[in-house]
Amino acid sequence: MIDAQKLLENSEKNKALHPDDIPALDLYMDQIIALMSAHLGGEGEREPLTRTMIHNYSKAGLIAPVKGKKYTKEHILQMLAIYSLKNTLSIAQVKRVLNGASACGVHEKELAQCFDTQLSRRDTIGQQLTTCMLQIIQETDMKLDTPEDALSFLLTLTDITDTLSNFAAAITEQCFPDPEVPKKKEKRKEKKD
Repeated sequence: MIDAQKLLENSEKNKALHPDDIPALDLYMDQIIALMSAHLGGEGEREPLTRTMIHNYSKAGLIAPVKGKKYTKEHILQMLAIYSLKNTLSIAQVKRVLNGASACGVHEKELAQCFDTQLSRRDTIGQQLTTCMLQIIQETDMKLDTPEDALSFLLTLTDITDTLSNFAAAITEQCFPDPEVPKKKEKRKEKKD
């Protein structure tokens, strides 16, 4: 029989790049990739950040423009935010969040504070989530003994993940509205008139 509690405990994220681990000195791209890999990568896992990703983030306006070939601590924090958010939000939503936050004065110091807050809550939330998941397993009598049980459980997990993703998207829409929506509505109204 598969031990769901052990699987849950092993799946909790324990890798993190703390803002204090980011040097105050500006870094070259290869140094950033090495830093992210050292803190977020795992043996046999794909790189958390690549040169292509950094170039794409820069071209898409997800990170502030770079002066020269070195990236500041704020750039690295922006990349770390993208790394965290892109698993749940679309790249367009990530861009809205980061641009909206930047427009409201969220820069290096505030970004670092956001990550410190999130990391300080991580263990407590992880424990609460494990307890909640174990309760769901127990109350629904879910088992992981057969492929059918595992598939049923995976479908349930995707439902939970989808609900949380929708919640994150709703927060994004509420707190960081798309600046293009009013313009699009105005254009539609002009066409009707």
